[in-house]
Amino acid sequence: ISEPVAATPAEIVLYAREASAISGAWRLVADATAAGGSRIAHPDAGEPKLTAPLAAPTHAFELSFTADAGRPYRLWIRGRAAQNAYFNDSVYVQFSGSVTSSGVPRFRRGSTSAATYILEDCGGCATSGWGWQDNGYGAGVLGPAIYFATSGRQTLRIQTREDGLSIDQVVLSPALYLTSPPGALRD
Repeated sequence: ISEPVAATPAEIVLYAREASAISGAWRLVADATAAGGSRIAHPDAGEPKLTAPLAAPTHAFELSFTADAGRPYRLWIRGRAAQNAYFNDSVYVQFSGSVTSSGVPRFRRGSTSAATYILEDCGGCATSGWGWQDNGYGAGVLGPAIYFATSGRQTLRIQTREDGLSIDQVVLSPALYLTSPPGALRD
């Protein structure tokens, strides 16, 4: 089991127990294997995968943090797929003030644009227990960096893409984990 990521001045480290605006099937669950002792989970109900993010999702939760404008952040999520199944391993992630490096709004809450998080590194790579992954898909592929239009308080929304995923930690890293994960892909 990976140890929880420690916060440094530049790193943003968020725990499931800090979730707010929890809606739909997402539930906060005490879990001794989870960073911070709890995870937020959307139980596996065998629902089909959502093919696109929703502007007003039924199943979602939010985490708040403070970020710097114009600075690239790498999004990392520590997740665990129910039954270690690839059909239980993904969510969409949106932000209140995210933009591209040139300032164009992207991955915004209230829109149908989102970063996609998929725990399994690639088709057939498999998952096992808790693991860290970013918003890129494919072995060794990093997702696009997240930027913010203004410095200050931001809100991240995670909405269900596939049910059956648990999350215990989210990291937005401008330095230490900008190009490498905070922990192992699999336990």
